[in-house]
Amino acid sequence: MAFSILFFIGLVCITTFNAMNRQLTKMENSALILSVFILNVNWSWIINFELQYITYSQSPLNFTAYVIHRTIIIPLLVVIGLNSIPQAASMGRKLIAVLISSFVLLLVIMVLQKFEVMKYENWNAFYSYLYYVLLHGFGYLVLYCYHSWVLKGGKS
Repeated sequence: MAFSILFFIGLVCITTFNAMNRQLTKMENSALILSVFILNVNWSWIINFELQYITYSQSPLNFTAYVIHRTIIIPLLVVIGLNSIPQAASMGRKLIAVLISSFVLLLVIMVLQKFEVMKYENWNAFYSYLYYVLLHGFGYLVLYCYHSWVLKGGKS
């Protein structure tokens, strides 16, 4: 059941990203998705498999649901969250959008826990929420670096 729900959420994320009016260019979105994907996969590997703060079900379908969450849902929801904010928005509005987007990611974690795909050992929902907020901050950092290095050109 968890696999079908997470597969559906992944398809909704992909469809939403393709249908939305994006604030960022294709290159900015590509850099953002790849950067968030790389950071998220490495972070989840360290937290889940090396430090074993979170344990996962041994069922192949439940683990596949976790992989869909880690590789598709998290990066796309971060990019959707950052694309939903206009460039000229105030800092307060950007912060509220990041907090709401992180809360949506936390709801997906609650679905994973409900279907016993994952279980917190030395971790809790607040740590996950804080990680998602920092992941959005990393996305802003990637966009800032992209604008300063790629669009403005490097100084030699």
